[in-house]
Amino acid sequence: MFRRRAALFAVATFGAAMIGAPATGQAQQFVRIGSGLAGTYPVFAAKMAEIINREVQGTRASTMPGPTEQNLVRVQRGEAEMVLSYTFQSYDVAQGRGELRVPTPDVRHIMSTYGAYHWAIVRKDLDIRSLADLKTRGLRVWLGPRASVFWPMNIAALGAHGVSPEDISRAGGVVNSAGYQNLTQMFQDGQIDVAFFSGPASYSLLLQLDRSPGFRMLPFDEAAGHRYQELLPGAGIQAMPTGIYQSVTQPTPSPYVFNHIVASTRMSDDLAYRITKALVEKHREFHGLFPGADEVSPQRALAFNRIPVHPGAMRYYREAGLAR
Repeated sequence: MFRRRAALFAVATFGAAMIGAPATGQAQQFVRIGSGLAGTYPVFAAKMAEIINREVQGTRASTMPGPTEQNLVRVQRGEAEMVLSYTFQSYDVAQGRGELRVPTPDVRHIMSTYGAYHWAIVRKDLDIRSLADLKTRGLRVWLGPRASVFWPMNIAALGAHGVSPEDISRAGGVVNSAGYQNLTQMFQDGQIDVAFFSGPASYSLLLQLDRSPGFRMLPFDEAAGHRYQELLPGAGIQAMPTGIYQSVTQPTPSPYVFNHIVASTRMSDDLAYRITKALVEKHREFHGLFPGADEVSPQRALAFNRIPVHPGAMRYYREAGLAR
């Protein structure tokens, strides 16, 4: 069913591209951008498509939703051209270590973008102080779908505290695998005791929960922080500052991960060069889209990456003096 839907989408979008083809009769190149399901990805991908359509002649770009790992597989199979992903996830999926167990060796780095905190939050009336407590308390814990970007992050957060999903079940708890797009409402409705969110320091979904019903953020101590970084190479730990959420009254050490744009080796070097040039040189257009988007800069365009850089993108970075 997944492949059939992707094929139907490809046929439809190809037709749209042909309608907008140049007067010379030469078909435009269509660039489908995997844009996730919620949070900052759809907003960022929409701006990417806008810049590409305006700056890269002969190209039509649009976004397509879907879980990040599925979108990486789509790029591998030629069913999408680009995707937004976390750097750690692109690396793991390329090696075949994603939940779908489909290796994506043909994905290539285009541009690093902005970072995101990874928070563990609990109901404010819940008396637990660490994720380690999930081994002994029967709680309802959201981990998300196995094929989503959040699953490996959340499993790493649990693993950093010596906890597994099986431990949660053995303690009488429940693992919730609903989509991220439903998480905020479920937490507000009291269906979830423990949840994980990822986004910039001032994140709209957490601001919503901060207003109602409130929450507590669980810190990662030094040992848990080191273990998280071992489980997700390329991640870091940063203190979540106070003054943003009423619910966060003291600096809270939390994991920090980074996002990037990837493309397929099927994309020509020329097209990758022109897209990279457009996105990097127009990077200020991403600023202000959401809190944290101001991190996008030429100086960070290769940061935190763990997969090969697309040759076309590397050509631009060398010409711009951003890489050797």
